[in-house]
Amino acid sequence: MDDRAACPGHGKGASMRNLLCSVAVLAASALSSGAGAGASDAPAGAAADFGRLFTHTCLAAFGDPGKVEPFMESNGLAPLPGDTAQRFLMGKAGKAWSISLGSGDYAVAQTDDGLCVVFARQAQPDAFVAEFQRLLKSMPAPLQVNEVKALGPNRDGTHTRSWGVNAPDARTGILFTLTTSTEPDMPLQAMASMARVATAEFIPAAAPKKH
Repeated sequence: MDDRAACPGHGKGASMRNLLCSVAVLAASALSSGAGAGASDAPAGAAADFGRLFTHTCLAAFGDPGKVEPFMESNGLAPLPGDTAQRFLMGKAGKAWSISLGSGDYAVAQTDDGLCVVFARQAQPDAFVAEFQRLLKSMPAPLQVNEVKALGPNRDGTHTRSWGVNAPDARTGILFTLTTSTEPDMPLQAMASMARVATAEFIPAAAPKKH
């Protein structure tokens, strides 16, 4: 079945409801196709595990945040205690989980205001960026993906990139952000997040700075 058939009303002026539907279709497609380790078109190892974890949690639960905790429970994972969870929640209310896979240690945080983040203790930046871009390229029409100005850290060894995803003329969209680091003293070397924002906040990455 054509994925778009499950999301009626696509086209110019598509609503946020249809945007969420398209994201859900993407998540379902990624899960059913076995994206991640073992897939022929995905990087192996930590980058694939990172992408799969992001797909199973943040991406799959976007529009229905209540899906994250049942997924964790089904894998025998309980939320981290308060003080430990706050290391990942950045001072916000919410829940966080720690996950150990064969490729390394990861964490997922979900704030009560809708931000979902996946962390990796160790990362290979090029592979992680390639895996993240692979997910973004899978966005179904008519969603448009554009790299936008990133507000995260950018310095030697640490780099942040952001992409805005939205339907044409929609007032809100999804901001995807990926930060990777090769700095040896960084306790976490990768962080990927997604959150709903106003499309007015999508500033093209190549836009010249105003003086």
